[in-house]
Formats: sequence, structure tokens, C-alpha cells
Amino acid sequence: MSIIVPIYNMEAFVASGVQCLKEQTYPNIELILIDDGSTDGSGAACKREAGRDNRIRVYHTANRGAGPARNLGMDLARGDYFHFFDIDDYLVPNAISLLVKAAEETGADLVSGGFAVDDHNKNQRVIPKADHLYRTGEQVRNDFYPHMFMFGEQGIFQSACFKLFRAETVRKHGVRFPDLRRNQDEVFLAEYAAVMKDVYFIPDILYRYFANDHARLFQKVTYDYFPIIQRSSRRIIELVLGWNPENQRVREKLLQDYYYKTFQSIWFLFNPHGKRSHRQRYARMKEIVQAFLDDLPTRDFGETSAVYRYMCKKQYGRLYLRMWYFTWKHRND
Repeated sequence: MSIIVPIYNMEAFVASGVQCLKEQTYPNIELILIDDGSTDGSGAACKREAGRDNRIRVYHTANRGAGPARNLGMDLARGDYFHFFDIDDYLVPNAISLLVKAAEETGADLVSGGFAVDDHNKNQRVIPKADHLYRTGEQVRNDFYPHMFMFGEQGIFQSACFKLFRAETVRKHGVRFPDLRRNQDEVFLAEYAAVMKDVYFIPDILYRYFANDHARLFQKVTYDYFPIIQRSSRRIIELVLGWNPENQRVREKLLQDYYYKTFQSIWFLFNPHGKRSHRQRYARMKEIVQAFLDDLPTRDFGETSAVYRYMCKKQYGRLYLRMWYFTWKHRND
């Protein structure tokens, strides 16, 4: 059983993150820590942890993002199963035991447990998954809509965490994370869903995920985000519509997700850490809107927000002011 952990500039979280992994009740685990070109003391912190526990292996790479780091971890892993963990989150002590037990009892390629989300105001939302529900891969692909919602009881998308993947299936079909700085998980999950023979859900809350607030997102995303979401969205739409070409709900959800991410990519243009001028933001905003609209197979997918209307009508002045106001309004969130 291999737990793969990409780490980039997370020195403050290494000890606590590794500690909850070391406390797993499942006896046969290896912890693969990938220091993804950190510029703080994360690499040294990983080495210290490896010196205290022979189940830990540490590797150092140039900074390429969590996806390539996880791919390296899978290449080096010795276990029959993969679990992906983010070092600043928390895994309950019996999580791996429950996931492996479910996988071995059912033979499922994918096992998903429940999770909790904490924001930085200490508000918590608990998301149990369906109670021991088994579905074949064909059933999932034939009606993918229930599986597109991370917070749904049959949700698969968005995060690769709180799940167990069968290593043999990953290797047999060459499933990989894309070489992207963000949104790697959704593409990996869509690629895996395309080839998995079945999935099993357990209701247990296994994982505590700490959500980023706006300030932290602005610290993490100082680059142009749109090329990333365009590439990932195109691939996901291609895959999922291939299974559900006539499913209107699936099509609308895919396009709504693409719209939301495009909205976010425009919002990131206003990141004060990005140091763009108004002229640069405005010009790039127009390019993003045009590229997004060119990608849409239809503009009618249930989105009615003012921002979307401004985009469709190319009312760039109104759109710019709206996004500036949104950034100002949520500056302290």
C-alpha cells in the first residue's frame, strides 16, 4: 500500500501531515514524499521524517507541480494500491484499513470514502459517501451525472484524495496526471473512470480537507491560470461526452464547470501579487473570453449570471468593473 505525497513549500505542515500517516492502523504501508523543488525547508523536513521511520522514502525533483510529482511517486511505488495525500490535510487513523478492506472484499478498482471540509473560520462540512454502494464502470460511464459532484454521495470528481486506486489498473492503462500546475486531479479521475471496471463507496469520514481562502489562493496562483483550465476542461469534456453524448444534464454540468473555472481565471488576473497593469488585465481578459466562447459547443447550458451575459455580449467594460468589484468585495474572505 503506497501513500504518495507531493510537497511544495509546506515546511510548517510536514511533521503533522506525516504524523497522521504514521499513525495509520493498516500495517503494510510505504510513504513516498516527493519534494517538488521547494525553496523553503520542506526538503530538509522530509529527510528528518525519513530518518525517524524506515517506511518513508523521500525524493527531490525540480518544481513541476503536484501532477508530475504524483506520477513519479506512482513509478516508484511498490504497493498494490495508491492513496494520494496532501500534506496540509488530515487522514483519520483507520482510513487506509477501511479503504483496503473494501477494495479486497469487493475487488473494486476504485474505493471512495467520505470527507470533511474545514475553512479557515473553523466551519466544518461533513460529506459521507453512499453506504456501501457498488457500481460497475459501465454503469458509471453510462450515466456520469451523479458522479460529477465532489459533495454528492456518489461524487468522484475534483479531488484524488480520500480514495484508493488499484495500482495494476493504473499501470495497465497508463493512467497519469497531466503536466499541469493545477486541476490535475479532475483529468486523472476522468482518465481513470474511463478504464475502471468498478467503484465502491463507503460512508466513513476518512479525510479532513482544509480549504484555501481567497488570500491563500492569491498566494498560490500568481500565473496565468486560463491555459491550464482550458487544457483540462477540453480533455474532460472530450472524455465524458464520449460516454454521455446525449445526456443533457452531463453536458450542462461540464460547460458550467468550464464557465466557473474561466470566471476564476479572469478573477486571478486581479491578483495583487501578479503585478499586472489595468491595460494588461483588460487585454488578457478579452483574450480569455474569446477563447472560452470559441470552445463552447453551445452557449445555452443554464448559466444566467451577469458575468456570463457580459461575456457572451462582449461587454468588456462592464465585465472588467464587475470582476474588479468582486475582487474588492472578497478581499478579506
